[in-house]
Amino acid sequence: MIEASGIPTLVIGTAHDIMSKVTPPRAAFVDHPVGRTFGPPHDRARNESVLTKALAELAKFASAGEIRDLGCNWSPDGSRAWEDELRAEMSHDR
Repeated sequence: MIEASGIPTLVIGTAHDIMSKVTPPRAAFVDHPVGRTFGPPHDRARNESVLTKALAELAKFASAGEIRDLGCNWSPDGSRAWEDELRAEMSHDR
C-alpha cells in the first residue's frame, strides 16, 4: 500500500540470506549482529552513520528486490568474532 502510493520503502537488515528470499522492494545489508542493525547501543555517531548511508542508497536502486551492501561491518577489521561473543552472551542469558 505504501509503495503503491509512491512512497519508497527500504528494509535495513543483518540477514542477507533472509532478505534475498523475502525480496523487499529495496534492501540495505549491514554486517552486524541481529538486533543491532544500527550498531552498538548508545553509539549515536555509528547509529546515525548507518541510517545516513541507508537513506543515501534510496536513489541508487535500479530494480525491485535489489539488496545493496552498505559496507558497514561490526568489527573494523571485518572479522566475525562477534558471532562467538553473541553466542556466549545468549548462552549466558539462559
